[in-house]
Amino acid sequence: MARVYERYLTSFVAQASAAITADTDSTGTQTDYDASVGGNLDGCDEGIVEIDVTSPPTTAASCDIFAEPLQFDGVGYANRVRLGSVAIETAANKYSIKVDIPSEKGKITIHAVGYNFTASANLRGVYAADT
Repeated sequence: MARVYERYLTSFVAQASAAITADTDSTGTQTDYDASVGGNLDGCDEGIVEIDVTSPPTTAASCDIFAEPLQFDGVGYANRVRLGSVAIETAANKYSIKVDIPSEKGKITIHAVGYNFTASANLRGVYAADT
């Protein structure tokens, strides 16, 4: 059986830093992901989302991560898909989670759960390689 290796693309800011009120989505500027050949995810069907918390909550919270696939006609976004969640501690830190990319194109949205904090989301494509 052949061993499968992972290779990583350069990360990009999927959602810029913004203060997020408890139980709401971030309002940080979003950069669409593009998993087509030559796009910022260049053929990847998995990625690593890194949540960079610069102003932590006063009590431990969590951050839900969603993908909003671009509609097939290219106009607007389909209903969002929850990719996962990370626990947010009471200190500035970075939190990562590996996720499946559910569509060729779309955007990532982060959502504060429980308490306010300030964060951004970076996305790095992951692909399988044989060496």
